[in-house]
Amino acid sequence: MKNTITVTRGQLYKDIAESVGIPNLKDDVASSLAQDVEYRIHEIVQEAVKFMRHGKRTKLSVDDINNALRVRNVEPLYGFSSADPTRFRRTTAGTGATGTTEIFFLEDEELDFETILSAPLPKVPLDVTYTAHWLAIEGVQPAIPQNPTPTDAKTDLLHKRIKLDPSTQPVIPGIKPGSSSNANNNNNANGGNSNSGDAEIKPLVKHVLSKELQMYYERITSAVLSQDEVLRATGISSLQNDPGLHQLLPYFVQLVAEKVTQNTRNLPVLVSMMAMVRALLDNDNLFIEPYLHQLMPTILTCVVGKRLGESPAQEDHWSLRSTATDIILMICEKYGSSYHTLQPRVTRTLLRAFLDPEKPLTTHYGAILGLSRMGNEVFKTLVVPNLKTYSSVIEPELLGSGLDQDDDNFMEVENDHLEGSASAIKRSEAVHCLDALLIGLRALIKSEAIKAKATAKTVPTIEDVREPLTQAIGELLARAVLKEDGIDQNLLGIVVVIESC
Repeated sequence: MKNTITVTRGQLYKDIAESVGIPNLKDDVASSLAQDVEYRIHEIVQEAVKFMRHGKRTKLSVDDINNALRVRNVEPLYGFSSADPTRFRRTTAGTGATGTTEIFFLEDEELDFETILSAPLPKVPLDVTYTAHWLAIEGVQPAIPQNPTPTDAKTDLLHKRIKLDPSTQPVIPGIKPGSSSNANNNNNANGGNSNSGDAEIKPLVKHVLSKELQMYYERITSAVLSQDEVLRATGISSLQNDPGLHQLLPYFVQLVAEKVTQNTRNLPVLVSMMAMVRALLDNDNLFIEPYLHQLMPTILTCVVGKRLGESPAQEDHWSLRSTATDIILMICEKYGSSYHTLQPRVTRTLLRAFLDPEKPLTTHYGAILGLSRMGNEVFKTLVVPNLKTYSSVIEPELLGSGLDQDDDNFMEVENDHLEGSASAIKRSEAVHCLDALLIGLRALIKSEAIKAKATAKTVPTIEDVREPLTQAIGELLARAVLKEDGIDQNLLGIVVVIESC
């Protein structure tokens, strides 16, 4: 029987050889060729079965055969890839004398050319493309459409926990975990009101800190908030130089935000928090950029806050505002190139506080100080054109104590019968605002005078600029500017100030 089958296969290969122009193929050659082809087909089928199993399928497909051919560096078959299921027909070959063999073949379908030509063209298949986006940058997930929102992530995580633990109940705001709807109905029926403030919210993500880091955090926070100067300086120095604070950085940022928000009347705490922020910024081993959006509101609060400290008349909150302003300038210089909108947004916030007449003078002082330290160009563009209007705001406070404006000592805050009173505090605040304006004006005038000396042909006198300067920035500021030592050498800068108003 085996020889009969071999002869039948040999005859089949003889017919194939004749169809391609090779007549009279010998029997032994056809037999050897049949065995080799059978071996090759077995190899291809075995490789195709592997692809089928990896695809978790039980039916061999044309794609599996093509993949197997590609693995063997054989050109794949063309024209057999179809979405329609492959249907084989069965027939028998041979005669009763030689034996019969079952053969499976594909039946060719008759196609009508008119139907094919009149049919609409199929759509061009889309090419396989890919795009890249950031899942996270330094541990922070960017808010782009490809990434899920924090709410979706928390919901998915909660559903996964419920699937893993069927006994887990979701935490719903306003409803305590474990309470049934029947209990709630009974409470409502009895006239009881559910207390939404007692809702228990469990954190979905836990950040595990080592015992050593927890001890370090407690020691540092207590040292920074301590009244002992040596202990406080030691804690600040550790924050400034320690290279292993990466995991504690978000906790320090959160501590600063909470302490500043809750202790606006406690000046020592605010000073300690600003010292902590400065130390963290000075530490080159920390990557603090992802936390700038949390730090900036806190620092700006210490710059333009309405009231910092319990007793504004006795506590030096002016130094705190100056320190916070230096920190803002440091952040703008260090990260302004990476975040182009950082300095414009800070400048806009300070300008809004400066131009609001409803804001207290303490807020005005912080805004003026910040704008003056942003640079001469910022002060010239944003502050100088509004000096005459602002002069009318602080002038009543400076002259409200009964001092004559012509008195050379009208800016001194020494008035015994007003010490500690509300008017004395107002006058002190107005004097600080005036000093801040004069600092900015002095720097601007000196800088512009140096620039103008190279091109100026004539130098004006004090009497030439007195009246225009008074009209430009107000009589109060004009008199104070013209009393500065060495103003004769910077009159060209005063001309620039007059022209910018």
